[in-house]
Amino acid sequence: MSFNELSLSELEALARQENVQGKTVDCLLALQSDDEEVRTWASEVLSGSVEPTADEEEEMAGLLETVLYEGEDGKSWTATAVDQLYWTATMLGRLNQVDPSTSKVLRELAESKSPTLAPAAKRAQSVIERLVG
Repeated sequence: MSFNELSLSELEALARQENVQGKTVDCLLALQSDDEEVRTWASEVLSGSVEPTADEEEEMAGLLETVLYEGEDGKSWTATAVDQLYWTATMLGRLNQVDPSTSKVLRELAESKSPTLAPAAKRAQSVIERLVG
């Protein structure tokens, strides 16, 4: 378990709550877990309970950038990395507005030509359209 990773029991508890704030980045980091059950519960929390805050934007954007660029270096992304990109873009899309530097990273993901990144790129594109629109 990495330093910021939530435990399985913590994720299960968060999934039963509503409007969870301040745990978005921890849930996104839990998607990197070697434990499939932890990843599943992290996705569950991200799909319903968690409400990202503006205070988390910079860290989410940094995570998006890191995962995107690490894959670009080797021209490949794991399924876990793609999930993380997808969910990070989704969480950024739940904010009312984002910093221009965040929009830039979202745009880079949206413009990716990698077939592997297609779901995450499509999500990033829809976030950009919503934020600009």
